[in-house]
Amino acid sequence: MNGEGESASAELHPFLTTFGRKLKLLQAHDPLKQWWSLDEMRFCVKCQHLFLGRDIRFLEDDSQVVHFHCPTFDCDGGFADWEYPELHL
Repeated sequence: MNGEGESASAELHPFLTTFGRKLKLLQAHDPLKQWWSLDEMRFCVKCQHLFLGRDIRFLEDDSQVVHFHCPTFDCDGGFADWEYPELHL
């Protein structure tokens, strides 16, 4: 399972699973950030949008490898593109 580096020819399909499993996948495969909840926000530097962990697109290729993509339409941002948001309270 990975979040990046898949070839352009790889056929990706939605990966349907529970929210609990999605959280475990993020915790196990995001090498750059901690995930405590799917309600955590991230900022994608590729598309400049905020999103929640629960909105991440979980995709699976034909080899059953799970890929993680930004939820913004047409953005293929992944772990390296997601930052903790700078929220000013």
